[in-house]
Amino acid sequence: MKLTIKNYKEATKDIDFSQLPEAAREAHKEFDAFADFYSDDKDIKEMLDNHFKIVEPYINVKRFPELPFDHPLNILDKESGQYKEALKEYRDSKKKPKATTKSSNKKPVAKRTSSPKKATSKTVKRKPNEVPLMPLEVKIIKRYLNMHGKKVTERQVSLLYKVIQKAATEKTIRQSSKYAEEIKKIGNDLARTYKEMGSSCTFEVPNSMYFKLKNIVDSYGVTPAVSLIKRFINLYGNITIDKAKRLLTSIKNAKKNGKVTSSDRAYDRINQVQKHLEDYLDSDKLLVTNIQLNGLKGVAGLGK
Repeated sequence: MKLTIKNYKEATKDIDFSQLPEAAREAHKEFDAFADFYSDDKDIKEMLDNHFKIVEPYINVKRFPELPFDHPLNILDKESGQYKEALKEYRDSKKKPKATTKSSNKKPVAKRTSSPKKATSKTVKRKPNEVPLMPLEVKIIKRYLNMHGKKVTERQVSLLYKVIQKAATEKTIRQSSKYAEEIKKIGNDLARTYKEMGSSCTFEVPNSMYFKLKNIVDSYGVTPAVSLIKRFINLYGNITIDKAKRLLTSIKNAKKNGKVTSSDRAYDRINQVQKHLEDYLDSDKLLVTNIQLNGLKGVAGLGK
């Protein structure tokens, strides 16, 4: 299995990291601190990509995640006759049985007629600031708030401070940026904390900053359409019938309750994803061209 930022926690939850090299153990402990800036910092991206390569061989990969590890479909050679026979039986078992009609001498019972209840469609309250990609300033503020009340290491504090310094140097955050003043205060607080702390400390965000910063973070959210597209991309190559059904249901519900509407820029892409999922459930084959996949990645800000 290829590890990504999205699947890392789920994929590695059963790994005993005490058996891995020290560098892998340390990176695993601080994954949350690094992951927030994977797409924004080349050094962090390179470090995590190397970490993924170290960890990947330790993952117990199941071809069919919904089946036990010792199931024939997860352990037999895919070219063997036994595997192919087991696969046929499994696919047959997933097909819906045809409904059979039984003759009965019982008289039909008259059903009471009642006026149908009107379905009330719940509209979801959307965030004031919905964005395809979370701005770097908001990521920094969110990470800073997430440290509040927690025991943090020197490395975690210095990492966030370095991200701010690098953003200022590379001008990815400018003085004219919307939250430049807040980022400056965060940087000053991190620098002060780093000087005063030992190897670790319980981090406290000043009261004068906490609620204002929390309001900023709470006002932002990734556009629901983009979130759904990201889920599809993460499924690609590791899709199952159950996962496809869940995502398809999420897409239909999002359209129904107003999370995704025809005014969304990514609406056509959502329809494309929905069609892919429906075709997969009909044929058990997920047919997505590289051009289509790269187009979806572009919308989701994941690159090619």
